[in-house]
Amino acid sequence: MKRGIQISSLFFLMLTCFLKTNAQSVPAIQERKTIVVFIPLEIDAAFNGPDYILGNNNLPKSMLPGLDFYNGVLMAVDSLKKTTTLLDIRIIDTKQKNNTLATLIADSNIQNTALIISAVTNKADTKLIADFALAHKTQMISAIFPNDAGITNNSFFTVLNPTLKTQCEAIYNYIQANFSKNTILYLKKKGPTEDYIKNIIVEGNSQSSKSFLNIEVEDSVVFSDLEPYLDSTKQNVLLCGSLKESFGAAVVKTLNEHPAYKTTVLGMPTWDGEKSLNATNVEIIYASPYYFNGNEKLLKQLTAAYKLKYLGRPSDQFFKGYESMIYFTNALLSTPMPVFNSIKLMPVYNTSIKSQIDYQENKNLYFFRKQNGQIKSAKSNSY
Repeated sequence: MKRGIQISSLFFLMLTCFLKTNAQSVPAIQERKTIVVFIPLEIDAAFNGPDYILGNNNLPKSMLPGLDFYNGVLMAVDSLKKTTTLLDIRIIDTKQKNNTLATLIADSNIQNTALIISAVTNKADTKLIADFALAHKTQMISAIFPNDAGITNNSFFTVLNPTLKTQCEAIYNYIQANFSKNTILYLKKKGPTEDYIKNIIVEGNSQSSKSFLNIEVEDSVVFSDLEPYLDSTKQNVLLCGSLKESFGAAVVKTLNEHPAYKTTVLGMPTWDGEKSLNATNVEIIYASPYYFNGNEKLLKQLTAAYKLKYLGRPSDQFFKGYESMIYFTNALLSTPMPVFNSIKLMPVYNTSIKSQIDYQENKNLYFFRKQNGQIKSAKSNSY
C-alpha cells in the first residue's frame, strides 16, 4: 500500500466513523440494526485535529493491521448494501488519546446494539467489551485475538481465532489421526509458554498409547542436539513446542541441512505465513483457523478491488475484517454465509461448573502441509 493512499484512507476514516447502508426496497416497518466494530486504529497518532503530522514517513507498523481490518469491513459494507436490510454500522477507534474505552462504550448511540465485532488484541479491552456485550445481551465476536481474556459465564462472547489450548488439542488429535505408529520427537526450549504447551500436548495425554520422546534444548539449536534421536532409515516426526518463530526456523534450517534424515516437522500456529520456514528437504505441517484460498474467485475479486482503491496488496487482516463482517451480519439477519473459512462454533464449558457455558469458540482449524515454500495441501479439521 502506497503512502499517499494510506493517508487518504485515514482522512476518509476520520469522516466515516458512523456508516449507514440503505437498501432500495425495505419495508418501512423493518427494524434498523446497529453493528459496532471496535478496531485499534490509533488515528490520533497520525493527526493533530485536521492536520496530518507524520510528514513524509510511512505510517507506523502498529497502525497497519487495524487500518487493513477497517478496509475489509468497509468493503464488506459495500457488499451488504445489496441486501434488503437497513444497517447502522459504527466504527470505534479503541486507541483514542482523550477517550478511554470505558468512556467510548458508555456512548448512548451504541447501547441498543445488535452485533459487536472486535479486532482488539489485548485482554483488558477484550474483557471490557465482553462485559458490555453481556450486560446488553449482545453477541460479540472477537475476530482475531486467540485468547479467552479470562472471560467466564458469558455465552454472548465468541472467540473466532481459537485459543492456544484449543490449537494444541487439535495438534494432538492430528498426530493421533496421522502418526499413530510413529514415535514423536517433542522438541522444546525452556520457558513458561513452552511448559504450558507441553502440558496440554504431552502430559495431558499421558494415558494415551502415543509415544512422545522429549528433547529440551537451549534457545539455539545445533544438529548435535538432534542427531542422537534421528533415524536415517525411516521418516522422523518432530513436534516443535514453541511459539517463537525464530526457534522453529532454526530447527527447520538445521534439519534441512542434513537431507540424509527424512523429517516431518509439526509447528505451532505462529508458523502461518512465516517466510523463513521454507525448506527443500523438510516437510512442514502447521495449523491455522484461516485459509484465504478456499474461495478463489472471491479472493481475486477482492484483491483486484483493493489494488484499484489502495494501490497495493491486501494483508490477511483485510480478509479477516471482510469475512467477519459478512459472515456474522448474515448470521444476524438470517443465516451465516460462508466466505473463505469453515467456522464451527462450539460452547466452552466451565471446568468447575460443567453446565455453565463460559463462551463460544471456533473449533475449526486447517492443517497445512508445506515444502519448498509451497503449500502442498490444506485440510479442514474440526472437533
